[in-house]
Amino acid sequence: MPCPITVTKFIGTVSLGLLTGVSYATAAITIPTLKALPTASHATRALKDVKKLSRKHAIRLSNLTSTCLFFAWFVASRRKKHPYLLWVSLASTLSTWGVDFWFNRQLGLGGWLRSVVEDIEFPSLTVKKTSSGSSSPSSAKKDEDLVVVEADFNGESIEQDLARERRLQSVRTWLSGAALSMAIVGLWGDGA
Repeated sequence: MPCPITVTKFIGTVSLGLLTGVSYATAAITIPTLKALPTASHATRALKDVKKLSRKHAIRLSNLTSTCLFFAWFVASRRKKHPYLLWVSLASTLSTWGVDFWFNRQLGLGGWLRSVVEDIEFPSLTVKKTSSGSSSPSSAKKDEDLVVVEADFNGESIEQDLARERRLQSVRTWLSGAALSMAIVGLWGDGA
């Protein structure tokens, strides 16, 4: 039977590999593809969805990686407490939370936290309000069914948003890739 510490290290490393892959695919495939959309409104809507989904999955994968690897370090015996587990946890957290805050620092800490809570759809922290100011679950469903018509899309600003998101995903890819390399070398060293 495999050791629980080894299993958590493996899960953390696989999650980190998925985080690296999601960030790379978003930067190298998805964002350039959005430039080919026929109208600015389509590109804006698609970019908003890509940002929301990539942030949500990056945060989940980063949290899983950090939790598993820190748990493995915490419960390991003194002889097996390898510092690479802490370094990989820190790099994983920085690649998601740190990079995301850095690229959205113009929102301020409160605005950034609000946008993170909205994007990861944390149900107990998000409250949808009705037109009268009260909140209710049925009004939340009605709000989702509404179609919002937006006008005056600026192609240049959308191009800048696409480039900014691509840089964010590229930085996340490099940091999580470096953490993945450390984790793989560390796992290999543990097995030797």
